[in-house]
Amino acid sequence: MAVLGRIIKDTESSINVRQGDVVCDVVIEPLWMQLRTYAAGDVNRERGSKQNIQFDKQKAKELRDLLDEFIDG
Repeated sequence: MAVLGRIIKDTESSINVRQGDVVCDVVIEPLWMQLRTYAAGDVNRERGSKQNIQFDKQKAKELRDLLDEFIDG
């Protein structure tokens, strides 16, 4: 399990956008939320997860605040 322990807002880096059909799934349980991404085009999620991150509720709140900042900005 890759439990997210710290979120750092990086202001020095830039994003290298890669277009494609990347698939993601989300699993929500009472104490945890999990986000998994798969290779572009792997719509059946057969080739394994590229990233697997679990959030507790506190880290999910931190992520929500960053998402709000992004959406409202």
